[in-house]
Amino acid sequence: MGGPAGCPPSLGPLPLLCSQPKSSFFSPLKSPWRPGCLPGIPGCSRTLQGEFPRPPERSGHSQGYGEGTCTPQLPWPHPYPLLFPPALSTKETFLVLSMHNKLRSKVQPPAANMQKLEWSSELGRQAGARAASCLEGPAPPPAPQLGWSEVLLPAGTGGFGAVLELWFAEGQRYDYRTGRCAGNATCRHYTQLVWATAGQLGCGRHHCPGPHGPSEAFVCVYSPGGNWEVAGTPILPYKQGPWCSLCTAGLSGCFKSWDHSGGLCEVPRNPCRMSCRNSGRLDMSSCQCTCPPGYTGRYCQGERHSQHGGAFRKEECSCLCDVGYGGAESANPLLCCVCPLLPALPRPLCLSWGGRH
Repeated sequence: MGGPAGCPPSLGPLPLLCSQPKSSFFSPLKSPWRPGCLPGIPGCSRTLQGEFPRPPERSGHSQGYGEGTCTPQLPWPHPYPLLFPPALSTKETFLVLSMHNKLRSKVQPPAANMQKLEWSSELGRQAGARAASCLEGPAPPPAPQLGWSEVLLPAGTGGFGAVLELWFAEGQRYDYRTGRCAGNATCRHYTQLVWATAGQLGCGRHHCPGPHGPSEAFVCVYSPGGNWEVAGTPILPYKQGPWCSLCTAGLSGCFKSWDHSGGLCEVPRNPCRMSCRNSGRLDMSSCQCTCPPGYTGRYCQGERHSQHGGAFRKEECSCLCDVGYGGAESANPLLCCVCPLLPALPRPLCLSWGGRH
């Protein structure tokens, strides 16, 4: 039977799993691939080589693992399934992300530099692949650019909401003054969840059968990762202080949760801190308004007048006059505007002053 296009005919359509060097872990696909054709074998796309994880050595399951080699996909249970598990639904993604940010807004003592998390599909794929392994095999190696939190619970225990509450509850045993957890308890899920400089998040879960009953794996990946130590001394996950008081210049916005509690540093939605009126368009790079025809002024607040290019501010019954003409700020503003109090005067008149016409 011939294989898919690009695969050796002798292999047929049998799915193959390709490995990586022992020192590497998981790297998600960066390019599309054809079903039945995976890297590491002659005839397959060279651009995809090395993109699949190395499965842990498990006797009786397969042979020939090694860099640049392939082996037939094995029936379940297998350390890493061939296909990526389905991503979280849009609804669940929103729940996980919003609950993360809500919990980060509730830390005590208050955080002065806590960033708002944004969802990353790339991290979500990595978390989903790790969850699909049912947390078997080696855990992801610690790396400063990624932080991992994972747990395997009996099926039916609860969804991500219950898991995040469980992780956040670890904070009750965390001493912010020392940066350590009381007794022999663990607080690493909590400190990763509230690591201030983490800006991106991706999570995944997977239903796992097992000899002792079904279970469910939950995994979240954070970037950049937390839980750092210096010479054996843990670094505090955030800086204490009034909410948003130590946000960086690029994250000068302060995001409030629906109940207006706490505050998270975020990219300001309007860094210019201004808006254009009368359908004007704001250029964020220059913080200037481009006004539609008939309007003028910094905020497009003035209605342009045909005589001498003046503009009328309706709410103040005053004029915005061009250079060389009197305005509401001149010594005698009556030289500029005649308020349209009578139907016979539908617009103000901008009159010249200072000898210019």
